[in-house]
Amino acid sequence: MYLELFTKNLLVVGCGNPFLGDDGFGPAVIQHLKTDFILPEHVGLFDAGTSVRELLFDLLLSGKAPETFILVDAVQHSNALPGEIIPIALDQIPENKVGDYSLHQFPTTNLLKELKDSSPMDIWAYAVQVSNIPKTIEPGLSLPVKKAVIKMGHLIQQKIYGPDSRGSKIRGSQIC
Repeated sequence: MYLELFTKNLLVVGCGNPFLGDDGFGPAVIQHLKTDFILPEHVGLFDAGTSVRELLFDLLLSGKAPETFILVDAVQHSNALPGEIIPIALDQIPENKVGDYSLHQFPTTNLLKELKDSSPMDIWAYAVQVSNIPKTIEPGLSLPVKKAVIKMGHLIQQKIYGPDSRGSKIRGSQIC
């Protein structure tokens, strides 16, 4: 089933640890899409947890790749407000700032850049500015990041169906 995801035209991957507060944004977005959206067969969803590097490495080696790849994560060091969704341009992340745009740290950013350079895949990376990532286990998203899950779901829906799709393929958002 895992490798079957690589045959999808569009693959959405959520990164993060749901046991560390707002770091669980990516997995929450994947769950929201599974629960509250009706998605076409050509869309694959995957909660990579903290293992996104392994997934990217498998994608690089598989010889199969989706046409579009959307990566969703959380960032802690940006000038954005908590809950703000930040598009991340892979080509514009300075080498000394790789840690600021976590995507679960080096070498993930390099793997994404290599994927982009070695395939015709359209790669989109988005992150939410966190309110809090605790130092110990503390599950649950802050209110601004919970609201951002719904916004991110709509943004992904627009990537799938086009900009006029808001609300057309929704079962009903239940995140609070």
